[in-house]
Amino acid sequence: MQVRFNAVIIFLLFTIISFNNTEARLDHKSNQKNISHKNKGIHQTKIKYLSHLAYKKNQNRFLHHSHIVDLITPGIVLSDSLRYSFFNNRKNCISNPDQLSKLAEKLKKTASPWKQIVRIVHIGDSHIQADLMTRALRKGFQERYGNAGRGIVFPFQLAKTNSPSDIVSFSDASWLAGRITLIKSLVDCGVCGYGLQSDSLDTVLTIGLKTSKRDDDSFDIVRLFTGKNIGSLNIKYNDSEEQTVCIQPENAYGYELFPLKMSTNSLSISQQFPDSTAFVFYGVSFEKKDASGVIYNSIGVNGAQYSSFNNTPLFWEQIGALQADCYIISLGTNEAQNQNLNAVDFGLQVRSMVTHLKQISPDAVFLITTPAPSFYHSLRANAVIKTVADVLLTVSSEEKISSWNLYDIVGGEKEHMIFQNIGIYRPDMLHFNRAGYELQGEMLLTALLNVLKH
Repeated sequence: MQVRFNAVIIFLLFTIISFNNTEARLDHKSNQKNISHKNKGIHQTKIKYLSHLAYKKNQNRFLHHSHIVDLITPGIVLSDSLRYSFFNNRKNCISNPDQLSKLAEKLKKTASPWKQIVRIVHIGDSHIQADLMTRALRKGFQERYGNAGRGIVFPFQLAKTNSPSDIVSFSDASWLAGRITLIKSLVDCGVCGYGLQSDSLDTVLTIGLKTSKRDDDSFDIVRLFTGKNIGSLNIKYNDSEEQTVCIQPENAYGYELFPLKMSTNSLSISQQFPDSTAFVFYGVSFEKKDASGVIYNSIGVNGAQYSSFNNTPLFWEQIGALQADCYIISLGTNEAQNQNLNAVDFGLQVRSMVTHLKQISPDAVFLITTPAPSFYHSLRANAVIKTVADVLLTVSSEEKISSWNLYDIVGGEKEHMIFQNIGIYRPDMLHFNRAGYELQGEMLLTALLNVLKH
């Protein structure tokens, strides 16, 4: 009897201890939650001037750590007041603005009765290839001055690389891809900094724009960049229409411009007489026949530097076909990853590109942008970014062209934590997420419009 009584006592004691431990764990979780809320308050106090920023994901949870930014990129929302504080920064301005007066005059003539088309070519690296920064600029210009077409596009999916969100492409064949940043590119690279080649017979390449109720994404003029001696091509669109385009040998490394019978938002291209000649493709520009306004061409290549474009002969043979009224050049981030960068050599590369573009487009205006502050190997602020920015500004001044010093606008190396605190870096602390690049695009748009209005 005594043994049974002792067993009951031990069981009761064990139950009480387990219950207390459970309560302790619950209290610990509750305390952790309170601490988390306190830390949120501390974080918000630390950046109180940015307190109106909301980091939203799913159930309105607030996340502040930069190493998880890429997981919440689609949900990050920058409030209007925060964005405007960047736009209206007194430093957010264009140097040598008078050089852009020619562009301002052309933009005025996009209205009746002139109905002019203004062509902008924006050259850059990965943030331009993804069309995040440039999409904001394109939409801003076209909303104000008119949409004359999407401009140059490339079937990035066939090259197995990332693509702007509005471009779709597919094919029934396999393709070799070339890129200007590769040491040994399997295919020559053209106007888009990429190249595709298929040796398959009856190859069909389809490329187009995703339809959108908001955007006028149709086109009825095609500017086609293909390989030499490709012969004639069949162009099919809208399920029923078909045209044959004869590629003139003297234009093969330039472009072939032709109107379509009706508007479309995609087309399929194939060789009319497939033979042993490889099907080579460098890009296509989608334009509008009777429209006025802006064509904003974005040419971006992951990892690209000034030298990458300078060392690509076919790029220089084809770029003039875009008939640019304005060149915007946003390169330099990749050069800054070289911690032993030679500033003199870098300056020569920058000057070489500007000089060559001036020769090709003598009536065009120019704008060079500097990279934003970023980190080196995610560990420390990359001081070489300032060297790159200084060289870009020096060359711009000497070449008497315009510049936009994003590095200085956001405070340089000392203030790079602003971008980290508001959560717009990607985990590598070098690239920005969608919200970050869109913010930069809107800032540049604001600076440009302030000049062009006056």
